[in-house]
Amino acid sequence: MLSFAILVLGVPHGALDIVFGQQIWHIRSRSGWVVFLAFYVALAACVVALWLLAPSIFLTTFLLASVFHFSGDPEGETPATVRALYGGLVIVLPALFHMQEVAALFAHLVDVEAAAKLSNGLRVLAVPWLVATLLAAGLRARKNQLASLEMISVAALALWAPPLVAFTVFFCGMHGARHILRTRKYAVNGAFKNLSWVALGPMLATVAGLLIGWQFLQTTSVDARVVQLLFVMLAALTVPHMLLVDGLRFTVQGAYGKGA
Repeated sequence: MLSFAILVLGVPHGALDIVFGQQIWHIRSRSGWVVFLAFYVALAACVVALWLLAPSIFLTTFLLASVFHFSGDPEGETPATVRALYGGLVIVLPALFHMQEVAALFAHLVDVEAAAKLSNGLRVLAVPWLVATLLAAGLRARKNQLASLEMISVAALALWAPPLVAFTVFFCGMHGARHILRTRKYAVNGAFKNLSWVALGPMLATVAGLLIGWQFLQTTSVDARVVQLLFVMLAALTVPHMLLVDGLRFTVQGAYGKGA
């Protein structure tokens, strides 16, 4: 059910990458779209290949990339250290009270020994990460009480909810929703009806890819297949998505994400 929620409510925000491709690179011709889509799919395929060839490197890289990507969520002129802390909340803090569950999730993607090492490493980071987050939230409260409350709320969610529940709530209800609202402001035609039509094609392609992947993983258990498809799909889509969205944050067009 959580995986379905992520697919239906979380993934569509990445399906809007067509908006960024069109407005950043001014793609208008059919050949231009072919090149764009080929580049996008090639990057995603490289991520899947990395998981098949070097699972531990894949998972470690995906977690680091997620921290960086989520660090773009805070509004306005937020210090880099605060962004980094925020980006790692749903990645690092679950290991403090739910280390076994985190290790079990990781074990569907890498071998058991590697999963244990990675979850232990996150648990070591969890306490100093939490302390630094509380300090940062306290300092932020002087200038932006809402931003401070958001950090504390995400930290509480990551600490107390089961890891997959915490990730689903954050990814769908905060990260994805915020991105859709920002895209609506950034797009030339940001009406929700227009954005829905834009996202339809990529979403259908994603579902088709998941169905194909499901057939290739017939030898694994249902739980393992769901976790593998979910996180490998997210990782594969995140890399080209990051190049577009996070690249936009560091360009002159960096108005994306500032006060949206």
